[in-house]
Amino acid sequence: MEKMFKKFFIIFFITVSVFANSVYLNQVYSYDKKMSLANDSEMLKIFHSLQNIYIKSIINNDKKLKIATLKRLIKSSKILNIDGKNYKKELSTLLKKEKNLSKKSVYKTKIRHVNTKKTVLRLNSIMTSKDSIKLLFNKTVKSKDIKSFALKSRNYYRRVYDFNTILTSKLKIKTPKILNKLRVAQYDKSTTRIVLESKKRRDYYLQINNKQVVISFYAPKKNIKRHIVKPLNKKTIFIPSQKTIVIDPGHGGKDSGAIGYQRRYEKRAVLKIALKAAKELKKRGYKVYLTRSGDYFVTLRNRTRFANRKKADLFISIHANAAPKRNKYLTSKGLETFFLSPDRSKRSEHVAAMENKTAMRDMDYYSKNIFLSVMNRAKIIQANKMALDVQQGILKSLRKKYKVIDGGVREAPFWVLVGAQMPAILIETGYITNPTEGVRLFNFQYENLIAKGIADGVDNYFLKN
Repeated sequence: MEKMFKKFFIIFFITVSVFANSVYLNQVYSYDKKMSLANDSEMLKIFHSLQNIYIKSIINNDKKLKIATLKRLIKSSKILNIDGKNYKKELSTLLKKEKNLSKKSVYKTKIRHVNTKKTVLRLNSIMTSKDSIKLLFNKTVKSKDIKSFALKSRNYYRRVYDFNTILTSKLKIKTPKILNKLRVAQYDKSTTRIVLESKKRRDYYLQINNKQVVISFYAPKKNIKRHIVKPLNKKTIFIPSQKTIVIDPGHGGKDSGAIGYQRRYEKRAVLKIALKAAKELKKRGYKVYLTRSGDYFVTLRNRTRFANRKKADLFISIHANAAPKRNKYLTSKGLETFFLSPDRSKRSEHVAAMENKTAMRDMDYYSKNIFLSVMNRAKIIQANKMALDVQQGILKSLRKKYKVIDGGVREAPFWVLVGAQMPAILIETGYITNPTEGVRLFNFQYENLIAKGIADGVDNYFLKN
């Protein structure tokens, strides 16, 4: 029954995605007739709508929709005398890739009988002991299948091993006492990343023996390849002191934000969490700035301006959620992280409306064109990645002591994130209207765990990117 439900869910999800994309595609095609008859103001509306659909095609990774939208963006930009060079470049790049892929697929069909014998390198199991980590693979491992580099921060030393392999399943791993942390994850579709973290500087020794790889913590008797943790060149090393983060406690001053259980104010809860997150990040070596460090009001426009002036690498806005009605106070709970997007789902639109409502005067400053112009593929992808890492970091930290619902990572049109020239996210740390979460948000231990989780998420984001 459970398998049938899973299959039904997957089929339903694919059907919905395909249907949504086909709706956008039909909408794009409908503009062909409208363009020939449109005046300048109508053409500008069409151009803005096409920009919106183009962003959707990026988020959904729909190449067909992307190509169709780009063609019409180029045509409409010519009519409006708008610079469309970037759209032309993007389209030519996509069309070249399409040609190369079609050539590759033809080539593969011709030599398919040759490649059937090749098997993918898989990591089957990991065993840890007090002096080593043993990795067992499905076939012989070669030195070219392994890459390694070092990462340094003020408090930690990390050795990263990237194996050209895939995980067969989730592996249960015990962290050896000599290490502070041991992390194993599928980094991308063909790379498994293993991170060894310690508080003290350590040497590691790597030995390849057919299907087995051993990472030793102590020098073995045999002469084998040795990896010493030392600074690498600036292109490959991640140094926290070279990263600037701006933390933005939401609301403040005349803007109390949501008023929750027992008349608790959102502006106070988020300021405490922001101050603790800033302190934790500074401990780890980052440069950190706050958009406000006390109970005063800062306009949305000035929050991102401040981050841009500081040339921040990340912008993190901290908020608390609120249920729309009293009868939802008990059922509305959980932690969510958002990144900027023109998405208009009912749930994200409601949350965004709650956070946007106090800055209606500022909204006049942003036209639709400005909103869309700040959206680009790289920033959407990086903000999405950061949101995923921070969400997981907070959940992992909180779940050591509390039961927390994962509200997920979502897209939403938050005006506080508009104008940020770096990856920007907004964290809803819990529902202040929920009796349990409303009290927790003002609990010293809970605040500390959220702050630590944010810092862990930031570490992981830079480690991966």
